[in-house]
Amino acid sequence: MAYMHEFPQDQAEPELEQALEALDPSLLDIVLVEGFKHARCPKIELFRPEVGKPLMFTHDSNIIAIATNVEASELPTSAAVDIPLLDLDQPGSMVDFIIEYLKQHKTGLPANAGSKHVIPRQPSCADDEHPDMFTVSEARQKILDEITPLAASERLPLRQALNRVLAEDIVSSLNVPGHTNSAVDGYALAGNALPDSNTRDFRITGTAMAGILFDGSCGNGECIRIMTGAVMPAGTDTVIMQEHVRLNDDTITIDSTHRAGQNVRQAGEDIAVGDTVLQQRKAITSADLGIISSLGIGEIDVFRRPRVAFFSTGDELRSIGDGSNRPLKSGEIYDSNRYSLYGMLKRLNVEILDLGVVRDNPDDMKLAFDHACSVADIIITSGGVSVGEADFIKDVLAQLGSMHFWKIAMKPGRPLTFGHINDSLFFGLPGNPVAVMVTFYQFVKPAIHYLGSGTHHTPLTVNATCSSSLRKKPGRFEFIRGIYNSNNDGTITVHKSGHQGSGILTSMSEANCFILLDEDNAGVSAGDTVRIQPFDVII
Repeated sequence: MAYMHEFPQDQAEPELEQALEALDPSLLDIVLVEGFKHARCPKIELFRPEVGKPLMFTHDSNIIAIATNVEASELPTSAAVDIPLLDLDQPGSMVDFIIEYLKQHKTGLPANAGSKHVIPRQPSCADDEHPDMFTVSEARQKILDEITPLAASERLPLRQALNRVLAEDIVSSLNVPGHTNSAVDGYALAGNALPDSNTRDFRITGTAMAGILFDGSCGNGECIRIMTGAVMPAGTDTVIMQEHVRLNDDTITIDSTHRAGQNVRQAGEDIAVGDTVLQQRKAITSADLGIISSLGIGEIDVFRRPRVAFFSTGDELRSIGDGSNRPLKSGEIYDSNRYSLYGMLKRLNVEILDLGVVRDNPDDMKLAFDHACSVADIIITSGGVSVGEADFIKDVLAQLGSMHFWKIAMKPGRPLTFGHINDSLFFGLPGNPVAVMVTFYQFVKPAIHYLGSGTHHTPLTVNATCSSSLRKKPGRFEFIRGIYNSNNDGTITVHKSGHQGSGILTSMSEANCFILLDEDNAGVSAGDTVRIQPFDVII
């Protein structure tokens, strides 16, 4: 069978793995692929000197033979070693070679298949500087291992410090509450005067108000009317709620159901002098603002925010609001990735630098990277990290920085690059809109969090019953866009949100969670339990 598909100019071509998913392996014995020359699979290189292109064999260890119309002596000297040569005019010999290769490196071929015996060179990744594929967990750990949290700090007024990360411990210089006080409106008295049985009357001798020190004391058989927050008068240690007494002019009657010490807040009960109230590297919440202000502190030291620069790459991209009213040319598309990235970054505690669209030109890209690494802690690009002819980022980065990996065994988002450019962290995200968002949330956001706070963030995941059947092969981690619902009985159900193509951004807009299918998962049937990652927690 032949499988052919034409992709519009505004849609990225699939990876080989994606194209193979369209085939039914139960109907096939051998798959021959034309194109995808950068894929990591056994390849036969076609070489005609008249075309004028250099041999890939010299730098691609996956090439197992060269099919050519010339003799070995006419090949470049460096190529004429340790590689089978096939005659382009003898397709039968190429068939024999392929079958023999599969017999030696695969299983399931009939014993009598093929007739020509050739021992080809074994493909190897020894000349590849980086691992071919990281798992999702390996990639996350590798990223975190390469990050040193920020140490520079700044002093801010308390109200401006919300959501910032503490650069100092907050140590209390006073007690909170500062005085033993009443927790309710009621009547203060001595706890040892409470009746053991029946009831007892107490005479009201005064009123203690919050913020005004009561000038007097409480004697035997007496009580003092007291308001919430008022300092406990001398001679009292217990408060009876006003709803629990019977008032008779200037006396109250209480029963034997009360206990000594009730409804009283002790001095230093919440915070004592010398307590470390908040520790360094804690992100400041609204409650923290209240705690710090209760200590009389108006300014605090916080770590500076990470600076993140980002840009998109591609000659086909048009920025909205660029001052041009002309319609899109054939093959042009509006750049949506920068707006998605801006939205995701805006919700984080970072300084944002949008560097626009950079054209598919090595010189332009080098200038963009030079500027970005001079101003930012993290550089993010979208597009240009795959293996197309115009994807120059990999070559430019090889000159400017060090890359730790190029691919992750996941879908969507396999072509993800991570490394350093000078002292800046670099994330090269895929070009497809959904893949940009998935890789950002799974890898970039945890990195930003760790860089800015020095603490690790693990997104919340919960179990849900999946009402969709989900096809999947083991070997990679898949992030399915889903819609979950909380039911009245406390259970959670989830189903996928429409078409899952990595260019279908509407499915991301409709979704409210990721359905997480790890590397070992071989598919999900309706009714199975799955793990989900809610967006309202991670986004």
